[in-house]
Amino acid sequence: MTAKKSCPISAAHKRLMDCHAMWHAVADDYMKPENVRMHLNSLIQGMRNVTFMLQKQKSTLPGFEEWYTEFQAAAKSNPLMRWSVNSRNRIVKESDLELLSEAKVRWIGDWVRKQERNFTFPPRMPSQAILATIFSDPGNPQMGVVTISRRWVDKALPDREILSATREVFINLSTLIATAHNAASPEKCGLAAREPACVTSALATEPLACMDINPGWLQEHFDLEAGRGIEEVAYLVEQTPENCRKSQKRYGSAVNIEGNPIEVAPRIMEQAGKTLMRDKKHVPIIWFFRDNVVVDSMVPIFFNQNGKYLTMHRVADRVESLHANGIIFLNEAWYAKDEKLDKDGQIIPPRDRGRDRCEALHVLVATESGKYASLVTPFTRTIFGKIILGESIIDSGTGLDNDGQFNLLRPVIDRWGKE
Repeated sequence: MTAKKSCPISAAHKRLMDCHAMWHAVADDYMKPENVRMHLNSLIQGMRNVTFMLQKQKSTLPGFEEWYTEFQAAAKSNPLMRWSVNSRNRIVKESDLELLSEAKVRWIGDWVRKQERNFTFPPRMPSQAILATIFSDPGNPQMGVVTISRRWVDKALPDREILSATREVFINLSTLIATAHNAASPEKCGLAAREPACVTSALATEPLACMDINPGWLQEHFDLEAGRGIEEVAYLVEQTPENCRKSQKRYGSAVNIEGNPIEVAPRIMEQAGKTLMRDKKHVPIIWFFRDNVVVDSMVPIFFNQNGKYLTMHRVADRVESLHANGIIFLNEAWYAKDEKLDKDGQIIPPRDRGRDRCEALHVLVATESGKYASLVTPFTRTIFGKIILGESIIDSGTGLDNDGQFNLLRPVIDRWGKE
């Protein structure tokens, strides 16, 4: 048995792992102002200590002057890195950061109508009181869904929430430590994991899934028409060897979903057809891609139309958290072969068409670069329940359609800043 090699830059690497743990401490105590202040002070100083520890070892690191000088130049031009350094100096030499508690309010009327505004409120003001204050004006929307997100910001960086800002600094430092580690020794180090379990010696150059900057527990949702709150519930399904074995036995070998999302979509549709014929139904599934690699997936559940609006905006939040630049959405849908208009000249959705609608598997794909694809496979059921798949209809290109089939992904597309 070969012993694990020790870390060649253990002091700096351990400080980086400290920062990971401290970031979660800030997130876990987000609703406790004094704890946020305490943990944030520790995190800001800890991030600065990462570079201090690395500089102390520069004589043992090959090519240090070259790659560290590049890092310094990039850091000087990065507003977040400058804020991090200035904040550390303020904390050590002057006082705490001047934190402001904000409420970010998002109103969703439908796929197209939405608004977002930031308000400053006392940090412990109940959400119901915030909602009452905002919507006391009768001119404000009285229908749709409202989401209130709690936010802490530093007065010196008013446009960035602190979890988001410090996570970006952490990623930059992790990339630097990865460069240093590789320069000293390309082999993995033996630094042990610690609490929480996600704090390992792995060096991330992209956002970690555990560092969610839009967590559900910091948001509250209200259905204005129903006059009640909407509870957001998430379940983690562990992918164990036993679950994989059962899945392979029932559905066959898993489809390879790594690659360009546009090219992956037909493979997903093929597998979805096999699953539908086996189970007679298919749950909706969303895959999040970053640079052609799947970084997360989820099974959304829609109880009503307002719930669907809310869920897809939360999907857009997840895209932002993961820095995802591609998404695939598979679901069962109603499908119509032609268009019909109501008395006001609006297209009647297939779900409201009655007998001339049919069932279909639908795969929607969108990328941040502006590539889109839609795959529709109609199907019918015999009197004995057997599934008969029809011919797939494939539409792909760089422009969005006008018939609304991409409305489900509209919150994601808008978050990417595309028209």
